[in-house]
Amino acid sequence: MDDQPPKKVGLLEFLQMSLGSQFVIPVYQRNYTWIAGREVKQYFSDLECVLSGKYNKHFLGILIYLDTPIDYATREFSVIDGQQRLTTTFLILYAIKNLMRERHLEDEAKRLETQYLINQFVPDKMKLKLKPLVADDEVYRQIVEDQMDEITKKGSNVYKNYEWIKEQLNLLLEKYDFNAILMALNKLYVVCVPVTKNDSPQKIFESINSTGAKLRASDLIRNFILMDIQSDDQEKYYNQYWKKLEDYLGSDSAKIEQFFRMFLASKTKVLSNASVVYPAFKDWFSGEISGGGTVESILSEIVTYARYFSNIYTRDIEQVDQAIRASIKDFRKNLSDMPAPLLMEMYSLYSTVGEEGQPLITANQFCNIIDLINVYLIRRSIRSLDTSDITRLFPVLLKDIMNECAGSYTNIVEIAKKNLVNKNRGKAAAMPTDEELRTYLETANVYNNRVTLKVIFDKIETHDNPAPVDLSKLSIEHLMPQTPTKEWLDALGGITPEEYEEYLHRLGNLTLATRVDNSKMKNHPFEFKKVILADTNHLTMNKNILVKPSWTIQDIKDRTKVLIDQIIALYPYLSASSEVIAAHNISLEWDGIVAFGTLYEEDGSVEITEGSEIKKYDDQTPEWCRELLDSLIEEGLVKETPNGYVFVKPYVLSPKMKNATSLSPSAGLLLGGNRNGWAYWKDENGVALSEDKELRKRLSDK
Repeated sequence: MDDQPPKKVGLLEFLQMSLGSQFVIPVYQRNYTWIAGREVKQYFSDLECVLSGKYNKHFLGILIYLDTPIDYATREFSVIDGQQRLTTTFLILYAIKNLMRERHLEDEAKRLETQYLINQFVPDKMKLKLKPLVADDEVYRQIVEDQMDEITKKGSNVYKNYEWIKEQLNLLLEKYDFNAILMALNKLYVVCVPVTKNDSPQKIFESINSTGAKLRASDLIRNFILMDIQSDDQEKYYNQYWKKLEDYLGSDSAKIEQFFRMFLASKTKVLSNASVVYPAFKDWFSGEISGGGTVESILSEIVTYARYFSNIYTRDIEQVDQAIRASIKDFRKNLSDMPAPLLMEMYSLYSTVGEEGQPLITANQFCNIIDLINVYLIRRSIRSLDTSDITRLFPVLLKDIMNECAGSYTNIVEIAKKNLVNKNRGKAAAMPTDEELRTYLETANVYNNRVTLKVIFDKIETHDNPAPVDLSKLSIEHLMPQTPTKEWLDALGGITPEEYEEYLHRLGNLTLATRVDNSKMKNHPFEFKKVILADTNHLTMNKNILVKPSWTIQDIKDRTKVLIDQIIALYPYLSASSEVIAAHNISLEWDGIVAFGTLYEEDGSVEITEGSEIKKYDDQTPEWCRELLDSLIEEGLVKETPNGYVFVKPYVLSPKMKNATSLSPSAGLLLGGNRNGWAYWKDENGVALSEDKELRKRLSDK
């Protein structure tokens, strides 16, 4: 029976022929999702067309199942495709049986049951012709046993569809009898396609998915893991692992898929595109099995990481470990799952006990890493930097941290800072410096970024506050209103609407207010707004506003600077310490030009020190030098002097290529032409760096 051909057969005839066979809806299948007013309604429409003679017969669909012999008398039909229509058919048959009993047609009901609904003379677990999906099992059992009054899960599609089906059958019975309905059911035919293990059910399942209604990667992953397991073990693994995973993550397939994407990134250190999560998982899974892993050990690890993910993102914060709760709570406000691969792996280190009986990393180390990520994301967000620049950053960061730690995690926080902050200076993924934040925020329209601004304002308000208030009902409010009235323009000294617009959305013109007060204040004068804001005089950020006699452009400028200082203090620039940074003090002196700097071995970057001189350029100076100098002047990093230019702030020049340094570009910038930086820059002893062969080798091997 290994090569059974597909066959076209009436539904009831097929059930009658399937003596001793049980249809099993495997746990890896998606839930029973047909809806009464949609798919089930269409099923009944087709049935009525056959009953009325409009159709002689009607093709209902394909039924593909894995045919597995249990013993000489019983077989298991594990449904690969067709579970929705098959489950609906059984609900119709049970509704007919129960309607027969309501009409005291006990013999007919018994005959229907024994022919189509149960297997006689088989073990109890094989009695029912249909064993439904685990999630629907309880409601289906109660319908089978006619225990309708005991059903509590009345939101189940199984229950709702059964009730709808009974109503429709009652309507049909006004015109047709049971025999006519059952005969019509048998004229709804299916094409049955039995397959065996040799036919690769997994490939068939994937093929169906590629042409039919798309399954999410999470559904395919569940199927991939569980399909090859024996039916009884499938249920055990489903309850012990997959159901637990859904307890942590919820049953939303899209959210589970996103978890798997992040989980794989934590394991492979590469973030797969969302479209290839399933094949990426298969590759990883196969590698784990080849390496000696078992399905159970892999599922156990996945569930453990689902718990980490839940604790980081969704679990009731009061249920999260108290030692890390505050940092997790702060991090959640970012609404970013990009760092998930890194944070899940750090959670694993925090949860894993080492040889000395202590966690591999302490709660304090874990919190410091969470806080580092939080500061990094907040600084970039308030600076309005593109998130696309850091989409794939965190798996690579995780790889670098783990490689450098090499199993010893004493310096893991400093190593994390070095690889996230120091290594990315001057690059698209850089953490904005204090100076960059200050320069940007002094004139930026921050109202467009009010989600992040609300997080920052909440932090300012609750920091070191012995009696923190509930900020959930507060929103961002303009002090100088969004619509410039004549009264406001006059009060501001007769400024133009264009000038008004320039200061409207600046940091200093924004504060926190209740949503109710926000709607009251609208475009009213400052005196009226102060009266309304008095309702929130317990907010520290509003106290200084309330004592102002008026609200001016200078007040906006002054308050902007105060708030910038608070942001920089609350979200400090977290550079790595010297214990993990290999840095060299260097100097350059040539043709009257003196400059100092630092060469960083980690990435070959050169930080030019404040006070370093730049030669006055001439007609021979390359265009790249002129363009770079112009941008440095525009950014306020360099100013002109009688003899050339001088750095008024430090500046980091990062190499554009791997295994390169910025020694030559920095020397070229300072001296106004292409230069070999190894020859011009010298070490602390005044020796040209080109003489240090070991240093040159280390940097070229990066």
